[in-house]
Amino acid sequence: MSASLVSDSSMAPVPASPQAAPAELVLCRYCDLLQHLPALADGEEAHCSRCGHELDARQRESALRPILYALSALFMLVLTNLFPFVGMDAAGSHRDMTFLDTSAVLLDEDYPWLAVLVWLFIQAIPAFCMIAIIYLKLGMFYQLPALVQVARLLYALKPWSMVDIFLMGLLVSFVKLLTHFELTLGMSFWAFCGFCLLHLRTFQVVDRHELWSRIAPAPQPVSGAVAGFTGLSQQLKVCQCCTALVPLAEPRCSRCGSKVRARIPASVQKTIALLVTATILYIPANLLTMMETVSLGDSIESTIISGILLMWADGAYPVAIVVLLASVVVPIVKIVVMFWLCYLTTLPLSERSKHGTWVYPVVDWIGRWSMVDVLVVAILAALVRFDSLVGVYPGAATFVFAAVVIVTMLAAMSFDPRLLWDPSPAEMELQSDKQSGTGHST
Repeated sequence: MSASLVSDSSMAPVPASPQAAPAELVLCRYCDLLQHLPALADGEEAHCSRCGHELDARQRESALRPILYALSALFMLVLTNLFPFVGMDAAGSHRDMTFLDTSAVLLDEDYPWLAVLVWLFIQAIPAFCMIAIIYLKLGMFYQLPALVQVARLLYALKPWSMVDIFLMGLLVSFVKLLTHFELTLGMSFWAFCGFCLLHLRTFQVVDRHELWSRIAPAPQPVSGAVAGFTGLSQQLKVCQCCTALVPLAEPRCSRCGSKVRARIPASVQKTIALLVTATILYIPANLLTMMETVSLGDSIESTIISGILLMWADGAYPVAIVVLLASVVVPIVKIVVMFWLCYLTTLPLSERSKHGTWVYPVVDWIGRWSMVDVLVVAILAALVRFDSLVGVYPGAATFVFAAVVIVTMLAAMSFDPRLLWDPSPAEMELQSDKQSGTGHST
């Protein structure tokens, strides 16, 4: 069985040519199906023939384009930190905010953990990812050390790069402030927009499977493996880091050195524990103060819900809807859907909804967007600073809600989507009983 091909010119799957010799055997990281990966031309993608998830892609100029995009992104990030980011006028007073102020002001106001999180999410991790991609792509031309370690760290940190979410937080903050203040966008703001777009584009032209195949050849550790059956049934497992095939008996991947397990140990139990934690934390996150606004000595405290209602009353309907989706709808939907996916793994295969196959990656991706409300508070706290006139300060709910987002992201990471294709525990026990009964009668 071969994976289906998709080209840039048409999104319809194109069957692999029967004359083309399969380049290698691969295991789908989402459904554990073993299949042949055909040789790909530039611009083509290979998708799993069972669950449809991408197995491999070939980008045009796969070494040069990522380097150029990443270098351009880093140049834009340097510009972002050199010039004023946003200026704001209030009652004759003017304040300029730099990009670094989003974390520096929080540090000055004794919010060190929030300051470190914001700095990591919008500066340190995105910058490292761009540098890592440049280093790895240069490794195609030069013998550079530690390529495997850099690649492992790149894919471990990639989900925590949140420049796109910060850009959305900026837009929400600006719409909220424009009703009361006059804003001036500095050169650094436009540089950051360029950095955000280039950062996203860089990841789009880097494929995990293709990148690892350039770092080291994919090991093909077994002979006689049959495509069209699961890896587990043939004593094989897939390295989630570099996508290599690993014999079931071997604890680590021979290519990247990562610890490889057939399934994430106690995946459902870990996921449920994290989801319960997130549910408990979500209650105080909605009850405690998210943001405190001090104006002429008067203090106004707002929760997530009251802040949404206030924006709606002020006529900022798009902003209210965005915050409602990011801070209320997305976290609740993600928690409920993840509980549902855990429940699906207990049902017999014939009774499971196939929607879980595509729902999981969606909730895994969209959950990080809940961080937009936390970043909005950080932006407002850095920008609205006019001594005794007006100021914005993070509330206790900011930390709790950030914890909710992080815990739900960890819950999605701890869930093993291959369990949606495995027999349920009851079915596995029944199969085991039949096998032992057959052996006993024999």
